[in-house]
Amino acid sequence: MTHSFHPTVLREYDIRGVIGKTLNAADYRAVGAAFGTIVRRKGGRQVVVGYDGRLSSVELEAALVQGLASTGIEVVRGGGGGPPPRVF
Repeated sequence: MTHSFHPTVLREYDIRGVIGKTLNAADYRAVGAAFGTIVRRKGGRQVVVGYDGRLSSVELEAALVQGLASTGIEVVRGGGGGPPPRVF
């Protein structure tokens, strides 16, 4: 499955956009799937995901997790704020 991003959001070192206009949950799912694929190819099995206090963060974190999980990656969800989770 291919995904098309708004032409302004993918930058050399980051992803930037306006939520609901140039960046949305489908974009986050696609990023999660792409990153998860890279991690798996390099032998990784687990990714930790967290988010900040923006109103859109909960929805976008869920989409990112869906994309990662679609590749077989185990996702540790750190939530927003506070110390990171401990993984044993």
